[in-house]
Parts: sequence; structure tokens; C-alpha cells
Amino acid sequence: MTRIFFYISVCSSSILLSVAAMAQNKPAATKVDSLHKTIKADTTHKMVADTAKKIIVPHIDSSWYIPGGVRIGLDLSRIVSAIYYPYRKEITVVADARINSNLYAAFEGGYANTPYSDSNYTYKGNGVFVTLGVDYNFLKRQYRAEKNMFYGGIRYGFSHFTYQVPSYTIKNTYWGDHLTGSIPRTNANAHWVELLVGLKAEVLKNFFMGWNIRERILINNVKTDEITPLVIPGFGNGSKRSVFDVQYTISYVLPFYRIKEHAPKVETKAKKIPKR
Repeated sequence: MTRIFFYISVCSSSILLSVAAMAQNKPAATKVDSLHKTIKADTTHKMVADTAKKIIVPHIDSSWYIPGGVRIGLDLSRIVSAIYYPYRKEITVVADARINSNLYAAFEGGYANTPYSDSNYTYKGNGVFVTLGVDYNFLKRQYRAEKNMFYGGIRYGFSHFTYQVPSYTIKNTYWGDHLTGSIPRTNANAHWVELLVGLKAEVLKNFFMGWNIRERILINNVKTDEITPLVIPGFGNGSKRSVFDVQYTISYVLPFYRIKEHAPKVETKAKKIPKR
């Protein structure tokens, strides 16, 4: 009887130990498999994330044409100034050519004649002048073909002119006598810089009206011991180093070329995939 009980006890213990061993081994296998799957998923995610960092979405380049051309006109303010200053007879031609969206090459040139006479002396002067520079348009376009301008610019000016005093009289009120004489023709060159700001508006197709204000600063000295030029062509009063001036212009554009304008290139990176 004792052997039967012992045998039954041993068999029961063996069965229980086998079940316990199986119960312990099964979760361990599941844990290893789960860990393997997790590592595999993380590795794939890392490769996708690294690839996403290097991908750049290409931007399709687009372009279009904007109006170009040469704008030629006249300075009407010289007509007005001749009314108030009859000795200043001057004609000025203005022109500009579009280089790109906002930049323009600018040119001015003209001729001036300065006949003057009073009870003290007679003055004669004449000469030519040119200015070269650039204008930049600060006005944001409302449409691609817009040609209106609000601009600032800089110029270099040069003038070659002659002047003379055919006769002069110096009166001596104390002694009652007069000293007369003349000053022969003198050739002179003048150099200056200009800073300006202005507006040009298209009132009819390709026809513009505009104005600008400018400050001219003389670089070299054109005075002599005998006499100072009454007027420097293109500059103004010959006795001043700096002069302020206003222009009123009418002009017309000759649109014989166009300018190709490109859309700005923008590179955007692909959105980063969030980590899980």
C-alpha cells in the first residue's frame, strides 16, 4: 500500500513539474519573438526617416516675359524756368532703358544758351551736358505688364561749356569815372553727382508723365579769379556747390524688346515622418 501511494505521488509530481516547465518556457519564446519583431520594425522606420531627410521636392521652374523698351522724353520744367529766368535757355532730353524687373539705365542730355545783359556787364555762355546713371523702381507691380514707377536714382553729370564777358563797366560813384573792359572766352568743364526720387505714370498706352526732385552736388571747382560762370549747363547756378532742382517730364516707350523673368526657386523638404 505504501508503494502504491509513493508511486502515485512520484507520478503526480512528475506531471506537475512538466506542466510547470512548459508554462515557464512558453512566455520566454513569445518574448524573444516579440523583441525580434520590435527591432525589425525600428530598423525599417530608421531607414525611412533617413531617406526622408535626404529627399527634396523639386520646384518646377516657370518664367514669363515683361515689357521692356527705351523710354524717350523731354523735360518740360526748362520751359517754365525760361519764363522766370529769360537768360536760361535750355533743352533737356531724358531717356531710360529697362534692364530687368526693377532696374533701369538712365540718360539725360541737352544744350544750354545763356545770354544776359544789364547796366553793369554783358554775359554770353553756352554748352552741352550729359548725365548717366541708374534708377531703381520701388513700386510693387499689381500685374506683370505694369510699367508705372516710383523710383530712386543716382547720376553722374558732365558739362563742357564756354563763357565770356564782352563788356563790363565798373562805376566809381566817388570820383565819378568808370572803368570798362572785357573778359575773353573761357572753356570750362564741370562734374557733379545727382541723387533723385520721382514718379512716372502711364497715362495712355506707352505714354508717360512724371516728375522728380533732385539734389546736385558739384565735384570740381569752375570758378576763376576774374568771373564765376553765371550758369553751368545741366547743373544750374555756377556760384553754388549744391543746387536743388525739379523736373516735369513727358515720355514715350518704344517697346521693341521684352525681358524674360523667372519665378523664384523655392526648395522644400519632405515632411519628416514622426517616430512611433
